[in-house]
Amino acid sequence: MGNTYYQLPLDLAGIVERQQLVRCSLQESIAQHLYLMLTTYFGESRYEPAFGCQVWEQDFEAMTTMRWKDTVQRSVEEAIRNFEPRLVHPRAQIAVSDFESKNVGQQVRKRLEVVVTAALHRTDEPFTFQASLFIAPLSVE
Repeated sequence: MGNTYYQLPLDLAGIVERQQLVRCSLQESIAQHLYLMLTTYFGESRYEPAFGCQVWEQDFEAMTTMRWKDTVQRSVEEAIRNFEPRLVHPRAQIAVSDFESKNVGQQVRKRLEVVVTAALHRTDEPFTFQASLFIAPLSVE
């Protein structure tokens, strides 16, 4: 049971009906956990107030500055070190770009690109995770 990983979100109705939960690989489980870290603000988790990352604590007006990117990068790397023991030597790269949304009347939004490289703790295999988030307000592609 220690090497069984479940796909998020969990099917709670299936649990109640005693159905088998959908499983995933170690890499998929880690990617889901990293994504959860990125989309969680500090204090949102009732059981672990320090879970999350600095993205949602920052001033979005200043998000294209190097200082903002460095703060977010350090926060993401620290969150991985503190809450994802299956990875070692995490490095995060942060980029912010403008994204023109044609669905919503030519609206330009900010898109946060996060790339995490690390190694799997048990095997030292390389691991890469990439995510894009639209920020201010938060939404996903």
